[in-house]
Amino acid sequence: MIYLHETHELIGGKADEFESSLREIWQPSIEKGGRARLVWYWHHTHGTGPSYQAVSITAVRDWATWGSIVAEMATEAWRPWWKSCWTSRREVTSKLLQPTAWSPLQEIDLNAAPAAGEAGLYLHDTGWPFVGRLDDYVGALGSVFYPATSNYKMIRIEACWTVCPGTGRHHEVVLLQKVLDWPAFSHLLTDGERPSRPSEWMKEGLKYRDRWESKLLRPAAWSPRK
Repeated sequence: MIYLHETHELIGGKADEFESSLREIWQPSIEKGGRARLVWYWHHTHGTGPSYQAVSITAVRDWATWGSIVAEMATEAWRPWWKSCWTSRREVTSKLLQPTAWSPLQEIDLNAAPAAGEAGLYLHDTGWPFVGRLDDYVGALGSVFYPATSNYKMIRIEACWTVCPGTGRHHEVVLLQKVLDWPAFSHLLTDGERPSRPSEWMKEGLKYRDRWESKLLRPAAWSPRK
């Protein structure tokens, strides 16, 4: 299974219009026949980054399925979507992701109803490991950071992906975490990280990367996963 990651740059005042088009035209079109499933649709939380930006992740059955979807996008069947979306969206940046070997999310059932869950904020991290250290960075995330998060109870790792070849930057990892304890997380924002000891992630991570970007995302009320 592969995952389509899209960052939508929306026109000011057109966010609701875009979401209506996405739900009424795009989602039924891409999910037709159980070949794909929109998993998350988030807004960039106000005050934490660019204005009028949304992020979506869609699960796609396999590469052959993605090829057939791309071919279909050039036909008349998709014309209503293209006509509609460019009245409310300035640009979209897309990449295809594959789960790391240790990612909690590997596949989803494309035919099952969305799993129930409490709404919450998500921390969407993009990390850029040093040249040639992609596999090392992914391994360290899985062996050092992932086990440590089970002890904090502040966040929970939902998924970890690398970029599929030919669809974006090679040295890039997307890590998705759900915020479980907002009071504790808010102290992290106001007070900063506590000093780290050797073997802890904030020290260990610097062996593999020194640049990353975090976005705080809020799921839309209708997002299949909250």
